[in-house]
Amino acid sequence: MPCPTRRLAFLLLLLALWPGSAVAGGFTIPDFGGRRVGMMATVAYPDDVTAIFHNPAGLVLLDGTVFQFYGAAAFSDLGIRLYDSEGTLHPDHEISPDISMGAIPFLGASTDFGNERLRLAFGVYAPNAFGAALPEDEPTRYHATKVLFVGSRATLSAAWRFSPEFSIGAGVSLVHVFLMANRFLNVSVLANPDRRFLPPDQTAAGDGRLELDGQGFSYAWDFGLLFEPSSTLRIGASFASGSSPVLTGDVVLKQPDGTTERATQRTPMSIPFTLRAGVNWAFAPAFEVGVDVRYWHYQVYQELRSTLSNTIAGMDEFVDPKNYGNSWNWCTGLLYRIHPDVELMTGYQQDFTPIPKQTFTLDNPSRDQRGITGGIRWRVASNHRIGLYGLHNWLNTVDVQESISIPPSNTKGHGSTSELGFEYIWQVL
Repeated sequence: MPCPTRRLAFLLLLLALWPGSAVAGGFTIPDFGGRRVGMMATVAYPDDVTAIFHNPAGLVLLDGTVFQFYGAAAFSDLGIRLYDSEGTLHPDHEISPDISMGAIPFLGASTDFGNERLRLAFGVYAPNAFGAALPEDEPTRYHATKVLFVGSRATLSAAWRFSPEFSIGAGVSLVHVFLMANRFLNVSVLANPDRRFLPPDQTAAGDGRLELDGQGFSYAWDFGLLFEPSSTLRIGASFASGSSPVLTGDVVLKQPDGTTERATQRTPMSIPFTLRAGVNWAFAPAFEVGVDVRYWHYQVYQELRSTLSNTIAGMDEFVDPKNYGNSWNWCTGLLYRIHPDVELMTGYQQDFTPIPKQTFTLDNPSRDQRGITGGIRWRVASNHRIGLYGLHNWLNTVDVQESISIPPSNTKGHGSTSELGFEYIWQVL
């Protein structure tokens, strides 16, 4: 019969290994398109193909056939120390990831087929695509060493202008989710978490490795409204449904004595619905101001339950408490048209994480954050436009001392994220 301590160690490790990074405020990177990244507020005036994500009704703002590429890279800067059982911070220096970055790709096209009222669009993009690697010689190796998460979509959308003032839009998406995560396992560390602060050569004899991966497909749908009561005022709203992908993949436990245990796992996930609303006002001939609010119903994510194809360390099922709350984001931005073909933008946002301190983990250290943005768009010819954009977010100081994870993720630290993006749009009238 398997040792109970070993069984408990495997259970607790597997529970803590799953990143809670499907979709929500603080996780999703909704920064598709120049207007969004440049001035943040875009729900009421999504004037490019990324309207399929922000508000599909905004497709009516595009004439002719439009092709768009947007790509950005996001880089995180994180410095942390860990509390021991006595409340003392370790080690004597900050721990930073070897790699922590994300990608924000978008490729799409829209067309009006020569019709003044109808628009159709298609796009492929990744609202979640990030990876991180933590040092293998620091105490964090028992929390995570490598994490890769990619959530991608292929979306088909349509919009219809009922009148000069009122338009609607809708879309349907194929959703794909992929996860890979690795970390060290040491039964003695799980029994006494303070042992993770020992030098690596003193724990190496008991260090095993746990590797987990999974992927799955699902679908989602979107609906949007656009109201234009005047030529200078636009009001928009959209709803993005949740989805329920089921991730399946392999679990490999490599013991320090060289033996390996394998199984496949099946894990249903809950991706919440999203509500968005915004207003855009052209208060002067060359100026626009906008405000957006976004809400993620992450309350549906209370636990993560997985089943194994065969027992590993005596376990065939495990349940990971998440206890997430709901999340929201607000942002505002300004656009200044310095020339008919050149636009400058800036914006500010605040984002509120749904993760309670008790279920905070190092593989997804999301906290409340605030950020500033800026960008420039230039129409270089009658049917070509390029743009450059930047964003910087500061995470609130991390100070968690009530973690229920094993080992505890009691942490103090700081973090920030920077994004740099490029856009190219080709429009054929």
